[in-house]
Amino acid sequence: MRFDNSFEVAGTPRKVIALFADTPLMAGFLPGAAAGERNEDGSWPATLTVAFGPKRITFRGTLTNTVDAAALSGTASGYASSDMRGAKMSVEMSYTLAPASAGTLVTLVSEAELTGMLAEFAKTGGVVVTQALLAEFAGRFSAHVRSLRPVVAVAGEAAAPAGGAVPTRAAAPQALSVFALLLRMIKSALRSLRPRSRG
Repeated sequence: MRFDNSFEVAGTPRKVIALFADTPLMAGFLPGAAAGERNEDGSWPATLTVAFGPKRITFRGTLTNTVDAAALSGTASGYASSDMRGAKMSVEMSYTLAPASAGTLVTLVSEAELTGMLAEFAKTGGVVVTQALLAEFAGRFSAHVRSLRPVVAVAGEAAAPAGGAVPTRAAAPQALSVFALLLRMIKSALRSLRPRSRG
């Protein structure tokens, strides 16, 4: 499955690409996802917890992230599996940044492969849920950029990250609720169908 998504955030591309280099932070913007301490090979252990109503499935795997700050681009990829009916997933996401009216345009191109019990889900609701998941990621990322606070220089402290802001950590992960994502998409679609009032 291939997905294309783009959104604008405040801040310069140089500031935003510095955030993309913080892999655990970026993983935290995906509902249900989390990344641990970096492994010696440069990858991160990662988990994704998905809730289908009261039933939860936890996927465990690894995540890699290669950032080209000069080119304002990068690639993140992950592989995870669950012990439930051979469910496995692999995802590769390329991101590019460019100046925009709001500050920075972020363009995401994702390729996902689901196997086992997830294969049938991919054929039915997989595209809808994944698009909603990417939209949720964009919303959380944008909210984080808006919340960044300016750096106050203090003698003896470590230098601030590129972009002149101190990133704060994403909130503790909660399970990705497939039904909640679908409900939000339905509500959004209904709102878009409402006739606009004439002035």
